[in-house]
Amino acid sequence: MQQLPLLERYIFSGIFLCSLLSAFLGFLQVRTEKVWLRRFLIAFSALIISLSAILLVFRASHIGALPITNIFESMLFLLIFIGVTFLFLSAFLQQVWFSSVMTWVLFAIVMLAAMVIKPTSTFRANAQTPWVIFHALSMSLSGAMIVFSTAMSSLVLVSCNRLKNKQMSKLFGKMPNIERLEFFNLVGLRLTFIAMTFGLVSGIGMAAVKSAGANITFMDWLVDSMIVMTAGSWLMLMVVLLLSRFIAFSGKTQARLTLVVCFLIIFTFVGTRVFCKSSHTFVNNVVKVCDAAEC
Repeated sequence: MQQLPLLERYIFSGIFLCSLLSAFLGFLQVRTEKVWLRRFLIAFSALIISLSAILLVFRASHIGALPITNIFESMLFLLIFIGVTFLFLSAFLQQVWFSSVMTWVLFAIVMLAAMVIKPTSTFRANAQTPWVIFHALSMSLSGAMIVFSTAMSSLVLVSCNRLKNKQMSKLFGKMPNIERLEFFNLVGLRLTFIAMTFGLVSGIGMAAVKSAGANITFMDWLVDSMIVMTAGSWLMLMVVLLLSRFIAFSGKTQARLTLVVCFLIIFTFVGTRVFCKSSHTFVNNVVKVCDAAEC
């Protein structure tokens, strides 16, 4: 975090503290079953969304463009997408486990963002195109939807386990309806597939057109670890959706497959940057931002 400008460090520290507190309160809510803690979870989640948006606006003001130049900024968009989804669905799903799991998801995303934290950058001149924005937002949305599906699938597995063990007192009133959870899980998977399809098509097309100016061949893009992993995740997701459509396997099996797909996609977004050193980028070096306290 030390590589960020001072103001950005303060803002991200606020995001981290809010997510940590909400995750702790979510755990406390599950343990004590105190429903009134839910209002604090919603308040902290709204604050996380606001701070993430402020950080993105701050970065946008320095580069004069939409801040989608690195994976850290994509994680901030992911936080906003998931947070807004949580706030919207909290009006319909008021059980303690739903709100707690969603706050844990937000905390996990913040931790992943901290792993790939990086100062803002600027696009190369040859990559300043609306297709870059479309590609980045599509992939961010697909990431948000698969994370949402994973949260729903986790609740499905917990609910099925409690139903199997006849723990009715820990199920009714505490967990959302299993059929509803399975429905949201499937909707999230479908939206993930649609968004990822748009992201793949726009990304490969953009690479084909802009590869010469980026000093990298089209084949270099195709064998890049991030593109290979994204294509693999997309194919697996398509198989899962086709199987659920024609074989109609149980919601429990679908939930387990969702966890596998989520792992692949999260590794695609974060792991290829951290471990595989993907060259999947259309940006210049980072922008030097000087805070008043540092100048």
